[in-house]
Amino acid sequence: MKKFLFLIILFCALFACIAKATDAEVVDKIVVVVNNEIITQREIDVILSPIYGQYRTTYKGEELIRRLEEARELILKQLIEDRLILSEAKKQNIAVEQKEVDAKINELKKKMGSEGDLENMLNEQNLTLKELSERYKEKIIIRKLIDQKVGAKIIITPLEVKNFYNAHKDEFLQPEEIKLRAILIKPKNEQEGGSVKSLELTRDILKRLKEGCDFEGLAKEYSDGPWAGEGGLMGYVKKGDLLPQIEGIVYNLKEGQTSGIIQSQLGYHIFKVEEKRAPRSKEFSEVRQEIEEYLYREKANEKLKGWISSLAKSAYIEFK
Repeated sequence: MKKFLFLIILFCALFACIAKATDAEVVDKIVVVVNNEIITQREIDVILSPIYGQYRTTYKGEELIRRLEEARELILKQLIEDRLILSEAKKQNIAVEQKEVDAKINELKKKMGSEGDLENMLNEQNLTLKELSERYKEKIIIRKLIDQKVGAKIIITPLEVKNFYNAHKDEFLQPEEIKLRAILIKPKNEQEGGSVKSLELTRDILKRLKEGCDFEGLAKEYSDGPWAGEGGLMGYVKKGDLLPQIEGIVYNLKEGQTSGIIQSQLGYHIFKVEEKRAPRSKEFSEVRQEIEEYLYREKANEKLKGWISSLAKSAYIEFK
């Protein structure tokens, strides 16, 4: 739940000016002053709104109040940190080109579906495109200064990466995988005996497979599954990727072996195991980039905390 809350707050902090507020009237008063920047009650309420919507389905009474207060404190802490960085960025005249802001807005338009959808959303929130643009500009400024003051100073040496791999080899295990092809026949029309006809078709396909017909060709011709166009090729799967009633059968098949008919809520399945990969430890070359990224994030988080702490010590922060 804490991880969920943290992700919600990060997302909402980025899109604070476009998040949907509560139906209640929002009181827009100053809550905190950070140098020459302010944090308003409206900002906090807008970010807190989706968290409240999630929490009230899980918590009640005093527990709900306590959880919301914890969320509010975390939100306020994040906003104060943003204002500290923004204030410092303005002192250092960090510049943002309009095309950078426009790229972010265009990205949002794509997520929304169209420019009209974006305009409707802004109208619902009583916001203008100019206000949205300004918010994105602030976020880009903050990111640029963080990259300059924190990211650019982080060094990950090859020895660090190699030592981490050697100390955590058990975390880089590749589980058993099987390469599958699948044919799925969905029941067509229940009122006209669709299930019976679909089962008869599946039995006929299985018979033809046993007679030596090509699995790939039959999958392209008859399968209703999402991999039909690729001859039923699902690729490599591991335990947990498949429905339990399917997994228990296909993992006991040998390479080149075809299953019988397996029924699920989707319809009737036939699987073929093309290859089986035994569990193994991933090679260093396979995970080096993953380790580098992890070590970078760890160092960045520590340096960011220290830098923000130093900014706070010399800042003017007043709670209203």
